[in-house]
Amino acid sequence: MRFKRIFISLSVILALLTLTSCKPKTNENKKKVAVIVKSTYSDFWKEVEKGVNTAATEYNIDVTFEGPENEEDYITQNDMINRAVAGGVNAIVISAIDYVKSANALDAAALAGVKILTIDSAVESESVSTFIGTDNLEAGKMAVEAAAKQFPPDSELRIGILGCGNTSKNAEQRVEGIREFALSRGNAVIIDEMSVASNLESATAGAISMLTSHTQINIIIGVNEWMTLGIGNAIEKLGLPEKVCAIGFDSNVDSIGKLETGEIDALIVQNPFAMGYLGVQKATELIRGNTVESIISTKATAIFKENMFEESNQKILFQFE
Repeated sequence: MRFKRIFISLSVILALLTLTSCKPKTNENKKKVAVIVKSTYSDFWKEVEKGVNTAATEYNIDVTFEGPENEEDYITQNDMINRAVAGGVNAIVISAIDYVKSANALDAAALAGVKILTIDSAVESESVSTFIGTDNLEAGKMAVEAAAKQFPPDSELRIGILGCGNTSKNAEQRVEGIREFALSRGNAVIIDEMSVASNLESATAGAISMLTSHTQINIIIGVNEWMTLGIGNAIEKLGLPEKVCAIGFDSNVDSIGKLETGEIDALIVQNPFAMGYLGVQKATELIRGNTVESIISTKATAIFKENMFEESNQKILFQFE
């Protein structure tokens, strides 16, 4: 009888172990979203990642977050798209480095049944379900308007634009907005436009070259975080904070410091956390078979030294969650 009881107990244990081993892992039932951005190194993209991770937790989604080492490398970004599809993702959320050259990879992903969403920077593809980000045309206009506030009403505005290449749609739209707003004013003229690689060294060298070659420039506008930092460096090195009004995009510790000390006069600050969060949220809705808006605009705010310490603007500058 004793051996019989032991046999029965062992049988129960083995049955329980068998049931446990057959139980499906919860992660296997999760939907997968790949978030592919231009780079993962700047503060802007780190804030996007925070939004991505927050939404992933709330919506119980498996996410990956990656980008090339620099914001010019669309080839690596396309490889990431292809690997995500091969890995069985349900949706791709992307900020495209190149407006045109990522279209084929994303179209192929869509044909494989993957939902496609863009954040921050769009792509030329009809496979995209939604764009989430700043109205970049209006943001460009906002940059000129912020600069104009630093001058008496009838002052001549002599503008230099530091761009980051012509392949990124958001940068292109910001430059277009700057041009449109400048042309709408009788006292504004664009003196020079320059495009450089999207990194600090190139941006600093480009800003120094522009300001030394065109000493009549009294406004210089950088269209992204790296251009902003480069302009701030150039203004500081050339000793021009009292002579040139510098306007930039986005915020990090360095640019905020330069706003406070006067090398930068205004920052057009976006909401990268919201872009990341909404990207995953809307991807989840699409995966579940729901429809989403084709364009979802996130807010941009012009912040000056005079109002940077207001509580609401501190939250925008430092992107508190």
